[in-house]
Amino acid sequence: MMNPIARVTHPVLPEGMTLSHIIELVERLARHLGLGAARRAVLLRMMRQTAPADWGDPGCDPVCFRAQQDLARDLGISDRTLRLHEKGLEVLGIIRIDTAANGRRSGRHLSHGRRLGINFRPLLENLGRLLAMDAEHREEAHRISVLRLECSAAKRDAKQAIEQLLELDPQHAALPELLRRFAAWPRRYAGFRCAENLACHLAEIDAVAAEARACLACCAETSAMAEAGLPAIGNATLKNLVRVDTRPTTPPPDTRRPSTNGNAEEDKGDDLRWITPEIVKEMAGADFRFCLEALCPTGEITERALRSTAIMLLRDLGITESAWEEALDQLGSLRASLAVLLIEANREHPDVPVRNAGAMLRGFSARDRLGEFNLSGALKGLLRRKRAAA
Repeated sequence: MMNPIARVTHPVLPEGMTLSHIIELVERLARHLGLGAARRAVLLRMMRQTAPADWGDPGCDPVCFRAQQDLARDLGISDRTLRLHEKGLEVLGIIRIDTAANGRRSGRHLSHGRRLGINFRPLLENLGRLLAMDAEHREEAHRISVLRLECSAAKRDAKQAIEQLLELDPQHAALPELLRRFAAWPRRYAGFRCAENLACHLAEIDAVAAEARACLACCAETSAMAEAGLPAIGNATLKNLVRVDTRPTTPPPDTRRPSTNGNAEEDKGDDLRWITPEIVKEMAGADFRFCLEALCPTGEITERALRSTAIMLLRDLGITESAWEEALDQLGSLRASLAVLLIEANREHPDVPVRNAGAMLRGFSARDRLGEFNLSGALKGLLRRKRAAA
């Protein structure tokens, strides 16, 4: 019969993970684990004192056996303070203090692969929970990022609607309250610590924008207005963007000759009135279309839905918040959203796939400042390529 001792194994890192990955994980989760700056520094120092290969060796546990007084000197703290930090880390279930009766630590292998020192087996045993916690907090951080961008864009909508109301009817009874609520909003989002608070703030912004648009709708000059902030398409086209027409889609003008860069003679001018909901879906890449359909389950597509879809995809595309904000300022909500659609779809371009989406979006903004960005032509080129490949 095989000796049971020979079958003893120790937890190891999943394939593909190294000590560096664990250190990064601990740094990200330190605040959520209740680690202050000093205790985190102690933990990371001890982790770096282990042998990287031991984290993947089933025959032993990773152990820091550096002398306590040497660690304390390296960290600039007393031996007593170091012992307090070690006890705290053991209570948190991150380490196990496994020393001799006199506190001695040693790298010598004892029975069952045991070595005296600070043992990181508890960290390995709880790794699954830590990875799940990390994924949860990453998702929360992404949701907060998305909501911040949604709030910023919604504030532009509200500001535009209020400014239009000021211009059309400076004495409107609702203006003082709308202006008061608008002025009360914080300029930055540092005070919003969770996604729920940001979602409530977004709802408040949307309420103000909706109220301002309702006031505008009462004015004779804007009685047909359905949604504010449509810089590139007319009200007649808005109907097409709001509800999908089930009839066969009419091709956009001048789609007979191929053009991949949007600079062909027939594509001059940045008129987006030819775009319908069906064409949006036809041009969009798989990810953009999936997110858009999730936001528009009834088949209604608005500028707001296009913008929300673009914001949702920024992280996956590698587009920074600053690049998006720049595009929003320069291009406007609708054109910035369609620019992201163009970039996302062209990641699969057969000849020149997009490699740096953030740089491309910044380039669009820069070209638009010079009056050289023809978004309509570029979208027509994308549509021709999609139809040719179908």
